Amino acid sequence: MKLSGFNHLLLFFALIHTCAGEIRIAVSDLLAGYVTPPLKAYAQSENVDLDIESIGSLPALDRLRSDEIDLAVIAVPENQEVPRDEFNIYPFAYDVAVVAVNDSNPLDEITMSRLGGIFGGNEEFNFNTWGDLGLSGWGSRNIKPLVGTEQDSIALELFRYAVFSGSSLKSSVAMVLPREVEDLLAADSASIAILSRLPDSDDVKVLMISSEENAPAFGPTKENIHYGDYPIRLSFYIAFDPRDQSKLKGITRALLGDEIAENLSQNGLFSLPDTVRRRLLIDLDLED
Repeated sequence: MKLSGFNHLLLFFALIHTCAGEIRIAVSDLLAGYVTPPLKAYAQSENVDLDIESIGSLPALDRLRSDEIDLAVIAVPENQEVPRDEFNIYPFAYDVAVVAVNDSNPLDEITMSRLGGIFGGNEEFNFNTWGDLGLSGWGSRNIKPLVGTEQDSIALELFRYAVFSGSSLKSSVAMVLPREVEDLLAADSASIAILSRLPDSDDVKVLMISSEENAPAFGPTKENIHYGDYPIRLSFYIAFDPRDQSKLKGITRALLGDEIAENLSQNGLFSLPDTVRRRLLIDLDLED
């Protein structure tokens, strides 16, 4: 059966619509599990054909450059360049390492170099007692360093990279189960731990951290992390070719939306501050 000219035209526009709805995404394997389910739900509700792949950030950038994918969610470590000259870039989320002590510990803040002296095996400083850190009345108490990070978390690697350039931990550092670490901190005022998420216990407090001596210290709040004041973080970005701005507006809005932000927070990651996300969504609408 021959198609009329009008039917050919309908078929042509249908093919255009199908192609426009096909979006290929690569998401960093460090957070794909938290992003993929909400994105699939969005795709189903909007009738979008979505292909999501979980891969490393460098392969994702290579595929973006070669036009094998349309959008990438990538991790960029501190002191590495974000490819803003190549792509449209939106900040997306952060992973951090948290340092916590018993709530009775008089220490409220600490420098990166002092953390290195507590946890690192080959650092400029070597702190073994709380008196070494100048805590009055705590001179003879041995520091009990712990690591209680989640199995699928990169918090320990992030801590090592940021604090002492990846060198080994001290032999005195005890590796403990994440479900036990808060109880251990609450039970022993001499302990200090690296965590992959904010603690729930009222008997445990998070230390503020300063990047260097005599610099202000900051805690791991969304605002401090986003603006780079909290120094132990890994940043994630949305990246895509500027020519695809209109095509990818919907999926970018979904990535920056409340549902994914909440899902990230429930899994120990930090979404952007709400005011920042709202501003980015407004800017996204104005860019057409």
